[in-house]
Amino acid sequence: MPTENTHGHAGAADATVVADAPWTVPAVYTVLPVLGAALGWGLTRIAEWVTGLSWFPFQGLFELFLRLPDAVELIAGIALGTAVGLFFAVWIANEMLTVTVGRDAIRLKRGDFEQEVARADVASVFVEDKLLVVLGHRRQELAQVHFDLDRDRLAEALRRHGYGRLSDGDPYGDRFKRWVPGADGLPRGADALLKARGHALEKSDESDLRELREELAGLDVVVRDRDKKQYWRLADPA
Repeated sequence: MPTENTHGHAGAADATVVADAPWTVPAVYTVLPVLGAALGWGLTRIAEWVTGLSWFPFQGLFELFLRLPDAVELIAGIALGTAVGLFFAVWIANEMLTVTVGRDAIRLKRGDFEQEVARADVASVFVEDKLLVVLGHRRQELAQVHFDLDRDRLAEALRRHGYGRLSDGDPYGDRFKRWVPGADGLPRGADALLKARGHALEKSDESDLRELREELAGLDVVVRDRDKKQYWRLADPA
């Protein structure tokens, strides 16, 4: 369950942090390694049965596993399962979103994505289709991140620090048009970027999608994804 607390971030000593509950990370680091260890133990129980399934992959690995002494086999299975569980625990904990709302800025962090948007640049903030989006005064997109926290807590944090209300959906959602190659009205270079981004969208390449979105933003093009299709609108000119 999401929670919030206050400490110095985003340019204010009383900044509000909206994040998962403090017990979430310790729980992830406890439960997943234990679950992995249990699965590793289970693997030692079914390894012989698996080697009898000719269609099952990694037969050589299972056969090698069965050559180990029983005690070593058990320890190896549990250790392997624990390591896999720990790997997933680290990945999940790293991917948890933190939104820090301060008097002077909003700071977003999820995994290797981290961005701070100055208060003076923020015109509106909204959550729609599991996305948190920050818009500027020219209707340009300043930041976007997948959002899975409590909307009410975020809305309260924004109100508390003077950003106004959390918008119910994109205030300019009706201005988006579906992208097709050679679409009229796009600035020079945007069509090629959208084409490249379409390929990244098919492959679900988050890194490329983010990079190409930022390049499009530099051309004052705002893009949204719906069912593997791209929709676009223009920001106001500088």
